[in-house]
This record gives sequence, C-alpha cells and structure tokens, in this order.
Amino acid sequence: PGFPDINPVLFFDTQDRLWLVWYTVIAHQWDTSLLMYRISKNYLRPKGAPIWSWQNVILVKPGDSAERGIQPNDRFVKSVERQIKEYANYLENTIEDEEIRRQSLAKWHEWGKSMLSKAKGEDMIRKGLLYDDKGGYIEQDMGYPYFQRMGWQTKNKAVIIGKRLILPLYSDGFDFSLMAITDDDGETWQFSEPLVGPGNIQPSIAIKSDGTLVAYMRDNGPPPKRLHISTSKDNGMTWSPVRDSDIPNPGSGADIVTLKNGHWALAYNDTEDGRHSLAVSISSDEGKSWSWTRHLERGNKGEISASYPSIIEGHDGTIHVVYSFSFRDSKGETLKTIKHANFNEDWVKEGD
Repeated sequence: PGFPDINPVLFFDTQDRLWLVWYTVIAHQWDTSLLMYRISKNYLRPKGAPIWSWQNVILVKPGDSAERGIQPNDRFVKSVERQIKEYANYLENTIEDEEIRRQSLAKWHEWGKSMLSKAKGEDMIRKGLLYDDKGGYIEQDMGYPYFQRMGWQTKNKAVIIGKRLILPLYSDGFDFSLMAITDDDGETWQFSEPLVGPGNIQPSIAIKSDGTLVAYMRDNGPPPKRLHISTSKDNGMTWSPVRDSDIPNPGSGADIVTLKNGHWALAYNDTEDGRHSLAVSISSDEGKSWSWTRHLERGNKGEISASYPSIIEGHDGTIHVVYSFSFRDSKGETLKTIKHANFNEDWVKEGD
C-alpha cells in the first residue's frame, strides 16, 4: 500500500503456470521502478481470482560484475556505446537534407551522451577499484550500476521459444529496451544486450517461421513517428540495429501476437499524432506487408482516446484485445474505462 503498481502483464510459462508481472515505483520516479511477479497454479476456479502461491522480485543485472565499480569493458556499457555510434552513422548516411541531418545528429549526440552517462553509472559515483588486465588495480572514484539495474518496466506479454521464456522490458530512464530471459521458468534470469535507439520502448515480440524474433517498439523519439523494429536470430540474446518501420506510431503502446496459422496480428494506434484511432492489422507474410486493417475505435482527436492495447489468441482461434478508453460525455466530462473486444481473423479482413 502507498506505492504505485504499474503495467501488469499476464502470461503462462512452460509448466502452464500463470504469471503476473508488474513494477512498483519506489520513489514516484520511473527510474526507481522495481520488477515484481506472482505465480499461480490454481487459476481455473469457478469463482474468484487466482490463488497466488509465490511472489518475488526480478533483479535485473544486464552488465558485468561491479562490486567495486563499473569497469571500462563492461558489456552493457560497450553495447550502448557501440549502438550510439552505429545510429549516428545511420543518420549520417540516410538523411539527405544537410540542415535536417545536422540537427538530427546534434540531438542524437546529446541523447547518446545522456544514455552513456547513465550506463556508466555517473549518476552514482563512489569510491571503487579500477582493475587492469593483469589483475592489479588502483583506488579511484567509480560509477555504480544503479541505472543499469533499476527502473526496468513491463508493458507486453512474454513469448516462449522452446523452453525459453522472453519477457520484454524497457526503461523510461534510458528510453530503450531490454529482454529478460529464463530457460528454467524463472529460477534464474539472464538479460539480452540492450536495444538502443531514439526512444524505442515497450517492445512486443512476433515470431517468424524460421525462429527469428521481431520486436516492435513504441516511438518516443523524434519524427518520423513510426514503430521501431529490431530482430534477433539467437533467441533474444542479441538484436539487430533499431530502425524505423513503415508503421505509424504517435508515441503510444502497441502489441503483436503470432497466430497459430503463422499470421501476425498487430493492435496499435495507426496515426502519427494522437490516440483517437485504434486498429488491428493482419500480416500473412511475417511483417513484409499488412494487407488487412479494421478499426476498433475511430473518432476525433480530443474527443476519444483508445490506447495501450494488449492482444492474444485464444485456444479456439478467437482474437482478444483489451485497451484503455476515454471519451467526453454530453456534459463535457471525461470518462474512462477498459474495453474488451473479441473477433476472428476474418472479421479483420472484412475491413471497416
């Protein structure tokens, strides 16, 4: 009591146990978020909520050991540093207009400087030891990994690849994403390299027929406002450079599910500005094209808001979407609720 509990996600593990994962905001700042979870084996009761048999914290440790401070070759720091440089090269080589290119690079360098400072622990400088390659060390002030380990948040469900469960995470402090990975149903966890880009958060994962994972991420960065995208060919440990997709995104959450027939269903705000339109699109070619779209909500900007969708497929093939919805009534007051829609793929293909 007294602490905000945010963005709960539900999913089953390989033992058919029900997981509830969320984050508690310790000091009312996003970068003080702490990942929590509960597990239930008794959730198919005729009445009442699941009986939760276990509750604990997921401790996130994406970098190397740092008992005496973050070392210069820390793998998390090196990955962030490399991806900042790669994205700068991408901007340099793809933006034709000289002035826009200059402004974009200046903004990215400033953004990258902030991300790297946090990765190095420069927000928490304490006495430590700087080790050399021969095992020697010198005493000096060192950064400690508070930002590496705190502030990770949930938004979308986990996916399972064989015995591996992958839980998508993001950080509003870093403004990028990370994957929490367990091969033993949560007994132990490891963490992917970070997915670093301009405000790519709240990842959701689709699965190709060859096992490639595709992460779509909310765009909290500069124009063009598109869902960010990255792929993994090693079950989520490493990821391709984060890039813009062709799918519009106004800086809002989206969610994707891989259907049993191999098609992908994406629930998202299909605008670059505003959450007044919420759509479901179907891809039959693993994201190369989105041939069918139908809207769950569509209204005037400022009058309605439909956002933060979560999408799954039931055992019978029914697609379910839940999302936040608000609207103004006849008195001009804003009313809020959570909506649930269920339909099949053919309904989407019929269009609006």
